[in-house]
Amino acid sequence: MRDGPNGDLTLSHARLNFAIYGACHPRYQDTVRPPRPDELP
Repeated sequence: MRDGPNGDLTLSHARLNFAIYGACHPRYQDTVRPPRPDELP
């Protein structure tokens, strides 16, 4: 979906970015905390 509530970011892209960068978008990489043990799969 383009121009939705998340702009050009789709859920699929956010999930892929999270797997790669640890954040939904690379620009947030420096502002997120590491996951707690109970948040890991």
